[in-house]
Amino acid sequence: MIAICLLSFTQNVFAQCTPDPAIKSSGTFPAVLAEANVGKPYSQVIQYFITKDTTVFVPQLGQTVSAKIDTLWIDNVVGMPEGFTYSCHNSQCKIVGGTGGCAKLVGTPTSGQVGIYPLIVLISIRATAFLGPLPIGQTVNDSNARYSIIVNPANGTTEITSEASLLVYPNPAKDVLQFYLPDFKGNANVSIYDMQGRKMSEKQFELYRSTGEVELNDLKNGVYKIIMQTEKGIYSKTFIKE
Repeated sequence: MIAICLLSFTQNVFAQCTPDPAIKSSGTFPAVLAEANVGKPYSQVIQYFITKDTTVFVPQLGQTVSAKIDTLWIDNVVGMPEGFTYSCHNSQCKIVGGTGGCAKLVGTPTSGQVGIYPLIVLISIRATAFLGPLPIGQTVNDSNARYSIIVNPANGTTEITSEASLLVYPNPAKDVLQFYLPDFKGNANVSIYDMQGRKMSEKQFELYRSTGEVELNDLKNGVYKIIMQTEKGIYSKTFIKE
């Protein structure tokens, strides 16, 4: 009975997200995390996948060789706002080669936590490399630093009509960012802000097909926010310039 209770407790603690079976390519998804707002519960699921067959660098040999991924697991997520936690689809955040997993970030930011929080996901990969017929097992430590959590002030969240309605593509973007507001036709004021709140550009649009685009050539690589003001309301979306 005690064992059953402990098993039930463990499943409730760690079964916080469900891996997406449609993801079959190595990497982490989505490209950008949702923004957090002061005083509102935050929840974001990150999906990750690793292929079974790959190549790895073997320090003992000083060369890259073919390898099979045995397992990958998350050791820690560093840089989250205080009070934020993460949990995975299992207790060790572990996947085997050729499968996917997920991690869920949760927390409620306070007024003193407004800002940008770059995250570093520390991971370990156990692989078996092959040099001819000789298998060489090794564990490689790695990290993923592509994500940041942006915490917005509480008084700014009431001004935004919707963050989900405004769509941008591609994200990350290089030279041009296209935006799309479904079922909207009319005048719109579109501004680009950096994460320090400085306005980088502003342009008026008269939209006939709900779409438009802005040039990004003058922006440095980094994280920005596009804000679209219309007669229907104000819409916001975060994107990456690379």
